[in-house]
Amino acid sequence: MNNPEGLLTDTQLAAISAITGVTYNCVETYETPAPQWGDWDNPWPFRITSDGWDVWLKESPEHQVILGMDLIPAAVSNKNDPLTWEQPCDEGQYSGYATTLAQNLVGYGAADTVIRLGVEANGEWALDDVGQTTEEELSWVRCFDKEVTAMRSVPGSHFLFVWNPNTCTNDLGLTNWYPGNSYVDIIGADAYDTDCNTLKSVAQESWSNYYIDSDPSNGASLSAVEAFSVAHGKPLAIPEWGLTISDDPAYVEGIASVVSTDEVAFQSYFDCGCDSILPLGTLIPNATAVYRNAFG
Repeated sequence: MNNPEGLLTDTQLAAISAITGVTYNCVETYETPAPQWGDWDNPWPFRITSDGWDVWLKESPEHQVILGMDLIPAAVSNKNDPLTWEQPCDEGQYSGYATTLAQNLVGYGAADTVIRLGVEANGEWALDDVGQTTEEELSWVRCFDKEVTAMRSVPGSHFLFVWNPNTCTNDLGLTNWYPGNSYVDIIGADAYDTDCNTLKSVAQESWSNYYIDSDPSNGASLSAVEAFSVAHGKPLAIPEWGLTISDDPAYVEGIASVVSTDEVAFQSYFDCGCDSILPLGTLIPNATAVYRNAFG
């Protein structure tokens, strides 16, 4: 389940469970975009204790938070020249902020957080966009590795790190910006319902066409990321998926088939009430019925 901002209460979870038939012990949120380092290294879900995240975590040892984080805050992002922040980061200049982030999470009782670090950084919309040149890609990788190393060094931390491409991107080869098996615990793929090339839904063109993505220049189709995770011996995740076009149960069936046949650490229908994503429930009754049957 995704909860991008605001209160997290058992009442909220009970309401969505009544719709889907799923008991949610795993909730996803994100700290993006963080304006300044002081926001980045002290994430709002735990800094603002009245929002209920820390209380929910303490209610049960089964409760798990997945936290999306850019590598940097907005204040140091530079879309025209990523090296202006990538190089200081890969030199270790930002490792202190990563250490503080880890210390804060441990202090808040969130030492087991699953961290999606560098969410969709192969997309040009990301604050921490990898870039296009080999130098930028290598520098981004070293930055990721430095921050992971800093966070893992904090006593009491038990974080898992997700490397998380988006499936609708230009041709940025996965190998070119993969941080390495030593720094990645889970490989994620954000995969919404639109074929990146044809802009068609699964209902319009079939799951197989969507799955492989009919655009050969897209190096990060869902099938490609899945194969990459298998090749590297890492579990797959689908941290963001959702319907934006129509009530399309075939798409939900396709996602469920990947979850049931592969080693999938987690999946999250991005029910955020944003970005034209259709919420589970009465607006998409057929897809919701399939979701309930597959995951309930």
